[in-house]
Amino acid sequence: MSRRRTVTLLLLISAALSSCYHLPLWHGEVKVTPREREALKKCGDGALTDDGTAALTRGPYLQSTTTTSVIVVWAARDGRGDVVLSEPGGAAVATVVGTADGRSDVRKAVFTGLKPTHLYCYQLVANGKPLTALAPLNTASAPGLPEDNPFRFVALGDTGTGGAAQKAINARMSAEPFEMMLFLGDLAYEEGTAAQLENNFFGIYRDVIRYVPAYPTIGNHERLTAKGAAYFAAFVLPEPERYYSFDWGDVHFVAIDTTQRDSEQLRWLAKDLAATKQPWKIVYGHHPMYSNSLRGAQQWIRRSFSKILTDANVDLVLTGHEHHYERFRVAGVNYVISGGGGGQLTRIYGSSRALRQATVHHFLAFEVTATKLTMRAIDINGNEIDHLVLDKKGPPAPSQPLPVEKQIIPDEKVHDEPDNDRAEHPNGDIPEKPRGSPDAPTDAGPPAD
Repeated sequence: MSRRRTVTLLLLISAALSSCYHLPLWHGEVKVTPREREALKKCGDGALTDDGTAALTRGPYLQSTTTTSVIVVWAARDGRGDVVLSEPGGAAVATVVGTADGRSDVRKAVFTGLKPTHLYCYQLVANGKPLTALAPLNTASAPGLPEDNPFRFVALGDTGTGGAAQKAINARMSAEPFEMMLFLGDLAYEEGTAAQLENNFFGIYRDVIRYVPAYPTIGNHERLTAKGAAYFAAFVLPEPERYYSFDWGDVHFVAIDTTQRDSEQLRWLAKDLAATKQPWKIVYGHHPMYSNSLRGAQQWIRRSFSKILTDANVDLVLTGHEHHYERFRVAGVNYVISGGGGGQLTRIYGSSRALRQATVHHFLAFEVTATKLTMRAIDINGNEIDHLVLDKKGPPAPSQPLPVEKQIIPDEKVHDEPDNDRAEHPNGDIPEKPRGSPDAPTDAGPPAD
C-alpha cells in the first residue's frame, strides 16, 4: 500500500473512532455567587481605566510569586508603564519601571524584598495617569502553616476552548477560596497561537489572574506553534521555564514538560526533587502516566518520569490531556488526571483498577498544611465527585497493583507533530475492562476513599 493511501486510511479510521470517543459538547450557563474576597475589599479589582483600555493590549497579571518577590506582567502598545506597590490603605512601598521582556509587547516589573504571606496593593500607571484601579497582590505563604490556616489553590486542565464549559468552570471556581492556580496544559486550542492564547486563556481568566498568579505547564496543542513560542512569550515563569519548580507554603511544586522527555530535563527533575525539604511534593504536567482512555496510558512518558517520581516519594502527580477525571495510586504516588476544564469530554473505556473515574467537566480544589493535604474534585454543577485526604501523621494509603517502572528511559525526540488522539496504543499495559462488565466504572465512580 502506498504511503498516501496509508495516511488516508489512518485519517478515516481516526475520524470514525473520534465520533465514538468524544461526548457531546456541553452547553449551558452556571449561576454562581462569587466568593467575597477580603483582598479585593482592601485594594480594588484592578479594572482598566479609560487610559488603560487605550494603552494596553493585555491587562496586568501576576507571575512567578515567591514569599519575597513577584513579577507583574502586562502588554502595552507603546511600552509605557510603571507599577506602584503599596500597603492596603497606606503609603507606597515601591515603584518599579516596566521593562521589556523581549517577548513581543510584553512588559514586566519585578518586585523583591517583600514580606512573606503578606497582602499588598498594586497599580499600573503611565505618565502620572492610572491605567488600572488598585488590585491585590499576595506574596506566597511561608512554610509551617497551622491546621486552621491552610494554603489553598486550584488546578485544572485542557481548558482552552473559549466555550461554554470553560466559562462555566471558571464561574464555578469563583465560589472557592484560592491563592494560586495550576493549569495542566492545552490552554489554547487548536494550535496554541498568540491569538488563541489571548482569546481562550487571557480573555477568560483576566479578572482573576490580576490578583492570583497562574502557573501553567505546556500541552501538546501549545507546542504546535513553533515549539510553544507563543506560550513562552505570554508567561514569565521560573527558570528554565519549559520545566520549573517553586515553593508555596509547605508544598514544593514541579512543572514538567511531557511533550519533550529528554535526558537534561530528567536529570534536572531528579536533582530538584532530591534537594527540596518541603513536606509535600506535587508534580504536574500534561500527559498522564496511567489512564483508561482510548489512547490509554502514555507509556513513553511513564518510562521517562515515573521511576524518578517514585524514588523521590512524590505525593501527587497532576496531569490533563484526557478530558475526564481519573485517580490511581501506584507505589505510594497518587496520580490524578484532571482534563475537564473546558475541552470536549472523552469517554472512559474501562476501570482497570482506577480508584475513581468520572466523565464530567470539573476542577480540583486543594487545602494544604504542613501535615495534611485535602483535594476535592468539583464538577460543573458544584457536586463533589472525589475527595482525597493525605495525612503525614497517619498511615500511608495502600497502592494499587499496577506496573511500576524499574528504569528511566529518556526520549530525546523533539515532539513537534500533532498528538494523534486515536493512533496511539490503546490502554498501554493496563488491562481493559469493557463498559457494561460487572466492575466497569460509572460516571460517578466507586466510593471515595
